[in-house]
Amino acid sequence: MQHSLKYRMAFATAGVVTLIIVLRALYAQYYAYDSLKNLLQSQQDTLVKMVAEQLDEKLQGRAAVLHRVARQLAAMPAARPAELRRAAHGLVEIPETFNAVFLASPDGDLTFSTAVPDGVRLRVNDRDYFRDVLHGQPFAVSDLIQGKQTNAPGLVLAVPMLGPAGELRGVVGGVLNLADSNFLRELAHSRVGTTGSFCLVSAGATPRYAMHPDVSRVLAPARALGEACGAEPPPALLEILTPTQPIIARYLLASNGWEVVAVLPAAEAYAPLISVRQRTIAVGAISLVIAAGLMWLVMWRLLAPLQRLHRAVRQLGTNPKAVADLPAGRADEIGELASSFAEVVAQLSEREAALQAAKDRAAASEKRIEAIANHVPDFISFIDMQQRYVFVNQAYARRYGVPAQQIVGLSLRELWGTQEYLACQPYLQQAGTGQAVTFTRESADGTECIEITCQPAWNDAQDTVVGLHMFGRNVTHEREKLRSLEAQTVSDYLTGLLNRKGFDRRLAEAMARSGASACPLALLLVDLDDFKAVNDNHGHPIGDQLLVAFAQRLRACVRKGDAVARIGGDEFAVILDGIADRHAMASVANTIVQAARMPFVIDGLTLAVSASVGSAIHDARHTMTVSELFLHADMALYEAKRHGKARYAAQAADTVEPSGLASQAG
Repeated sequence: MQHSLKYRMAFATAGVVTLIIVLRALYAQYYAYDSLKNLLQSQQDTLVKMVAEQLDEKLQGRAAVLHRVARQLAAMPAARPAELRRAAHGLVEIPETFNAVFLASPDGDLTFSTAVPDGVRLRVNDRDYFRDVLHGQPFAVSDLIQGKQTNAPGLVLAVPMLGPAGELRGVVGGVLNLADSNFLRELAHSRVGTTGSFCLVSAGATPRYAMHPDVSRVLAPARALGEACGAEPPPALLEILTPTQPIIARYLLASNGWEVVAVLPAAEAYAPLISVRQRTIAVGAISLVIAAGLMWLVMWRLLAPLQRLHRAVRQLGTNPKAVADLPAGRADEIGELASSFAEVVAQLSEREAALQAAKDRAAASEKRIEAIANHVPDFISFIDMQQRYVFVNQAYARRYGVPAQQIVGLSLRELWGTQEYLACQPYLQQAGTGQAVTFTRESADGTECIEITCQPAWNDAQDTVVGLHMFGRNVTHEREKLRSLEAQTVSDYLTGLLNRKGFDRRLAEAMARSGASACPLALLLVDLDDFKAVNDNHGHPIGDQLLVAFAQRLRACVRKGDAVARIGGDEFAVILDGIADRHAMASVANTIVQAARMPFVIDGLTLAVSASVGSAIHDARHTMTVSELFLHADMALYEAKRHGKARYAAQAADTVEPSGLASQAG
């Protein structure tokens, strides 16, 4: 909405004013509620105290009447019960003062009662008031009793009848029927306010209602403390705003401990406060509406220049000339804002032109970089953090035989294949953490070897990797040259077999594989017997040719994958990796011995030589180092030569077993 700021400001101001008014009203409500409650409570307390004192005075007055009757009856010791009854009738106004008067002997037998016919025998020795008088109390009040014939609530007052010497001659009592109007007449017909009422609660272990505005609840059980005549609803959630608790006042009678309770309902007690509140809410609502309207008019007048600024700013997107409509000439905050905005628009225009020029230069630079990348023979690509291609050069596209436009958007797994991708995934993950990684991948047939370098690409803040630059280079020829040089360093120059360096390396690798796979490994050491005599008799060139010829026969005696090495002048070694058992090792050793026994024809000369073989085997049952295995094979070779040469001997971890070829050696 175009003028939403005016509405928001108007409603915000009205809301703040309303909040202040509500807070003040709540405080005033609380103050008025608390003050009115305290005032009404004080009035109720005074009223209940006055009523209780009046009831105490009535009880004391009737006690005085009973004392007078007791003195008169004590002066008639010889009178018969009928005479005593007539005397009591003349001394007490019945039923104005008491509903009945009686006299009981010290043993509890009823001498007479104005309410009991002659000849009816009753005992009161189990009554609480009688026992209290016997125990020496000058005045006793009974607990609340219920009439046997009328079921009405009652009360008995009792005083002692004493003789001339102060001895107890009897108990004089007066009965009050609380349902009559002779004792609770004023209290029963009195009201607290207009709708409130009184109730009277007895004392003792089982308190009950002696008087209640609801007659059906008279003699019903009541609470000893905190009684509210059954007119105490649960408190409201906001008691201050919607009071429900009545004003309750209580006071105990000094004569018998009974409690007088006065209850003023909340509806009557707080009626003035609720009436004032309703009128206040109505006036406040009207005032708020009027204030909101006035605030809107003021805001409309004050924000008119801001509306002009708003219209001009909205038109700038389609009409740059609308900057002239900005209210920049005002000498206030809006004028300053318009002037500043006009300057910003001018600066933005300049920067937009400069930015467009920079974009043009960047586009041209990007094209040059792409052209350079497409002319580089290396494989250049860029992937995002989802490992999808964003850019590839032409060399990359030619390698996979797919146009560059079709590669963009593919994932590495889709282009490379799952097997190749999983093999490279650890390096990609490492590069994704921000580290430069270089690794080499070789094809399964060994015809191609690619060196790949992954460089992380960072955001402008240099705190987040946003992609990877990947550079690939074909290093197949370099790797072949390196392998050729490496082969030369581990090959014997004369025989083409492994030299001592190559032998040590292959033996260490074979031992490691044997320990990991638990497959047996055999080492054969071969030595040409009396080779020195060949050199001495025929010369070193003939000896060298003999070594070459023997190397060829030795290679033919073993499997294609077995390692054969020349480790000395006329010393050779064979590594049988994954040999089946000791019998297979013996078979290879015998083959070598027999191959050496066949004559060699070199430059027309027929040379007869022999070879001795020492063997050792390493299996999972024995823990053995490379040096220990070599030592065992060397000891076996020594044993073969010591037993006549042209034979082989096998040595395990702790034994040497010479072969049975001694007879064949000669």
